Amino acid sequence: MLQHKFVVEWKDGTKNTITSALELFGEPGGYSAMAKSVGLTCGIAIQLLLDDEPASNKPGVIAPYSREICDPIRVRAEAEGIKLVEHTLWSWQYGYERAGDSNGTYLDQR
Repeated sequence: MLQHKFVVEWKDGTKNTITSALELFGEPGGYSAMAKSVGLTCGIAIQLLLDDEPASNKPGVIAPYSREICDPIRVRAEAEGIKLVEHTLWSWQYGYERAGDSNGTYLDQR
């Protein structure tokens, strides 16, 4: 549904490709991934307003760019299974690449 991709070159010349992806699936006969990601996050934000969360009690329209607003929503969304999964791909000498994810799982590829 959503992916951010970063190519990083380190001081020693090695490169990494880092992706951060929202991996979410719908349920047959249930809610779609889009309904979950939009509906749950909106519901979480509304619940924070109703609970008078300090970050959400500012007047006017609040853009979700600060950590004080995003973090409570992210934590609750992750508890509902909505989270970003990071993968790192290292490009090494001799054409080897090592793919890894945020769980510490690696797969060497040629």
